[in-house]
Amino acid sequence: MRSNKPPVLHIVEANTRNVKPGQPVQLVSEVKDDGIPKRRGAGAGAAVRTTGSGGQSGDAAGALLARAGSAPPVRITVGKNVGLHVTWFLYRGPVGGKVTFDPPQIKPWEDTRAGANSPWAPVWMAPPIPADGRQPVGVTFSEPGTYVLHCRADDGALVSDEEITVVVSK
Repeated sequence: MRSNKPPVLHIVEANTRNVKPGQPVQLVSEVKDDGIPKRRGAGAGAAVRTTGSGGQSGDAAGALLARAGSAPPVRITVGKNVGLHVTWFLYRGPVGGKVTFDPPQIKPWEDTRAGANSPWAPVWMAPPIPADGRQPVGVTFSEPGTYVLHCRADDGALVSDEEITVVVSK
């Protein structure tokens, strides 16, 4: 782990964009990583105890999820599943302004509920990263205003962050 370097993250577009409310805009992130730490299987870092074979390759995902979601915690701290992933989220925006991402993004916070799209949730696995590291996401804004979107690359141990400002006007 000492040789781990944070992922290298780059937003392909300019750091400021102008769009209209309801107009979808595509943002593209590009990520590269050193492969440390190694990706672990589903539930390897989850903060719950599973019964039976506990995530071995013969388990049905639904049965594993049901066991993980109803089992008591085995430690006070929250475990995190390891695997390089990128997520976008709203950092700052106008009051009442909503942002919709397509596809839905991985939660950047510790949501430990079974089935949550979060690295801290039981049975979560990082989605595969394309070979070129580029990941497009569609974003739609509900109201005029200035929005700051945050993009985070996380390898399970270290993170890199970038921001983009989007000005939404009628």
